[in-house]
Amino acid sequence: MTSKPARPGLRPRVARSQPAPRPGADQRPGADQRPGADQRLARGQPGDSPSLAPRIPLAEAKPAMLGYLAAIFLGPPIPLVLYLVGRRRSPFRRFHAATALNLSLTGLLYALCCLILCGLLLLDSLTVALVVAIPVALAIWLTVLKYLIRGIGAANRGERYDVPAWICAQIAK
Repeated sequence: MTSKPARPGLRPRVARSQPAPRPGADQRPGADQRPGADQRLARGQPGDSPSLAPRIPLAEAKPAMLGYLAAIFLGPPIPLVLYLVGRRRSPFRRFHAATALNLSLTGLLYALCCLILCGLLLLDSLTVALVVAIPVALAIWLTVLKYLIRGIGAANRGERYDVPAWICAQIAK
């Protein structure tokens, strides 16, 4: 009794089983079961479904970014003008103008405090005043600069960016 040899290249069909669903995974029919698909949706990567968040027009984002840039280089006057002009036009513009104004005014208050500290330490000696006041002023300036740059990025993306209360006084709302 002889059996026919199997033809080379053909394999018997084996039923493939579906992998077990992950705990907490979406079990709806047609849901994306690719690994990492839910993380990509959360991050909004290309190829995903369109975002449900409304897009801010560029005409709204430019003044918001300008307020932060002006606060970096010119201080609070330009953010103050943008706040007074744009506060009734849109909540997005008002929010970012107020944030830029608050950060720049807070930075000025911190600079005034550093000058007072330097003046008090100057009563002892010039060296002590400079050794203490310059690093403190530099650290405060770099921290305010970091939050102004983050605000520029958030305004460019059309998002709100809340600055921590420990670094920024709520002067303009």
